[in-house]
Amino acid sequence: MTSALPGETPRAAPAAGGALRWDYDPWREHPVTAALAALSALALCALVVAARLPFLLAAALCIACLMVFAPALSPVECRVDGAGAARRGPLGWERRGWDRVRRIERVPAGVLLSPFPARHWLDGPRGLTLPLPAGRAGELLPAIEARRGAREG
Repeated sequence: MTSALPGETPRAAPAAGGALRWDYDPWREHPVTAALAALSALALCALVVAARLPFLLAAALCIACLMVFAPALSPVECRVDGAGAARRGPLGWERRGWDRVRRIERVPAGVLLSPFPARHWLDGPRGLTLPLPAGRAGELLPAIEARRGAREG
């Protein structure tokens, strides 16, 4: 991996064997969407509070509302290497080894690593979506596929 200055995201390494790392901040990439998601989450929490439910139930429902909108609100760190891909979000790391990835597909949110060879209704919950920064999508997708190909080779 190439080195970068503090606060700068490293560029993709040309060799297929090195680790590839990038950060994705939805507040920087899509500020309007992030703001609308935050307002929606707060509005849902306000509805829960207005329902005057018991405190623990209301707190759990508010947390659930926030977690539904988490992909549009929280920054994500992504890492791809010869062993697999990982994404660190608000609840920690989520990792998929290349042996569990049967399809790589470009989706509007980034790139989907799916355990199914063709589109499947369980792609969302069982797959791993790595968000791609708009300026680096063309650079990162071939680098991700190269790391998976190096593992299969």
